[in-house]
Amino acid sequence: MSLGDLGILYVIAGAALAFAVLRRSPSRDAAAWASAAVTIPLWPLWAPVALTAARGRRPVASPPTTDAARRIEAALREGVEACAGSALSALLSAEAARSILAEVAGTEARRTELDALLSRPAFDRESVRARLTELERASSPPRALATARLHVENVDRLHDLRERDRRALEELADLVEALRTQLVLARYAGSSVEGVGGIVSEVWARVEGLGAAMEESGATQGIEDS
Repeated sequence: MSLGDLGILYVIAGAALAFAVLRRSPSRDAAAWASAAVTIPLWPLWAPVALTAARGRRPVASPPTTDAARRIEAALREGVEACAGSALSALLSAEAARSILAEVAGTEARRTELDALLSRPAFDRESVRARLTELERASSPPRALATARLHVENVDRLHDLRERDRRALEELADLVEALRTQLVLARYAGSSVEGVGGIVSEVWARVEGLGAAMEESGATQGIEDS
């Protein structure tokens, strides 16, 4: 591996760990951004301190229950093993893998909740649409029709959210497997690390997307109780 590759690897590792530090901060205030900025040039010293400080606030990932989650777990484990004991370890550390798996576990838990919720007759798409059609044919009052239409829209959104979770996990699994392969090549075949940075950034972007979807699903409980 050339000196230039090592320099690229150092910057990529710093940027990836800075992103991890920012994500793991309980708030996105000035201190969090400053900690992330310091991580880029000083990640060998600062990243372990910043990530360890936030460890107690991270949920413990539960065993995966879906095929996509199992693929992600296996690829992360193999990627971490391939990086162990080399300069590549900064690109995919054991701590970063645990962070990713925690987000995956949260998405799986949400899917389980949605599966249970959407199995109820009141959240069956065909049933709620049929009910709306009945009200329309009966020339029901505008308020009743508006309520029924809102219920149909909410049920559609919940079904769409479940489908989006499924696709997101499948796409993340494909991406993590590609990262694993790239890291193995960089470790054992001496290939360039330039392509790894883009995959690492994309993986974290997808993981961030899982967290964003979690916030949207916060309305699920309110809809269920209505």
